[in-house]
Amino acid sequence: MGALKQFTRKKNAFFRSIKFALINRRYRHKAARAPFNPHSVKHLLLLRLDDKIGDMVVTTGCARALAEKGYRVSVLTGPMCQQLLAGADYLENVHLYKPRMSLTALQAERFDAVIDFDDVNTYERFKLLSELNVGCVIGYNKEQYKLFDHTIPFFDATKHISARYQQVLNLFGIAADHYTYHVAGDAHEREKVAQLLATEAPQACFVAINPFTGSEDKDFSREQVVSIVEHLNALPYPTRAVIIGQGAKVSQLNIDNALFLKDSTINTAVEIVRRVDLVITPDTSIVHIARALDKPLIAVYNQRKLKDTGLPGYKIWAPHYEKATQLICSTDDISAMPMVELLQTIDIRLDEICHPVAKAM
Repeated sequence: MGALKQFTRKKNAFFRSIKFALINRRYRHKAARAPFNPHSVKHLLLLRLDDKIGDMVVTTGCARALAEKGYRVSVLTGPMCQQLLAGADYLENVHLYKPRMSLTALQAERFDAVIDFDDVNTYERFKLLSELNVGCVIGYNKEQYKLFDHTIPFFDATKHISARYQQVLNLFGIAADHYTYHVAGDAHEREKVAQLLATEAPQACFVAINPFTGSEDKDFSREQVVSIVEHLNALPYPTRAVIIGQGAKVSQLNIDNALFLKDSTINTAVEIVRRVDLVITPDTSIVHIARALDKPLIAVYNQRKLKDTGLPGYKIWAPHYEKATQLICSTDDISAMPMVELLQTIDIRLDEICHPVAKAM
């Protein structure tokens, strides 16, 4: 990075820190926090600004539970999550978030409360929360910031991510012994996937492979994908690989003997997961879509800690359901992981799921 860029970056960071301090100073005389009264809230806005699919899938459990108790629930999120939520009929609105967007339409909604699920402490986030002009701002681990009317303490390396969202339901007095996710999917993408799979033999066992994640250290390599596909094709019963991912990226892998859809969206991935017999993925977004649909899963994790919190991702974001098998590799990069354990696990799971069906036919 050049000297001028470094200077500009430091200057911008300095001014953001000043503005962050000023926006918090605005609330220094705010009255002490009162106990939360859920009966004063009817209309809720949930923030999911990072547009991360995995986080949004987990959030659906909280959103739907609130809606089922009579709350009017809307979400502010990015374009991919907006697409994912297109069929979520329990939501009143899904608003598209853009940096420095006008808040006029959101202010007109007159929300009673806004819930920020992130551990983000930035000027931009606090400015948005302030300018929404909502009577009750709820967040996590924000005790020192008087902008927040209610703050939920939650920082636990032993608890699954879903426990974080259950704390919101607890705040609203909603019992949730079994926290479930909800992914509606898309009828058009469902039909496209059905047509793709219909090209294979009726007795074929379908295995979805998702090679890509949001981080290079968690991606499968091309060689690993080839190894899985060749292993599936060598099984003594008809098995077909279906690759999940953006068409351009999947095409670059140049994998033979595997199905994929070129014009794939996040809802294409949802519908592939819905239809296949087994899902193999290193990506937590697909992990939690598979959980939402209760599909057999092999999830591969490395031991990298989460960037924002330093908590172990393989614990916090574990699949956390009965039909899932979790593999934790010892290498820093999943692409460097030996394949023996994964291929053995594939055999075990397919023998449970597909082999009995093949023998019956």
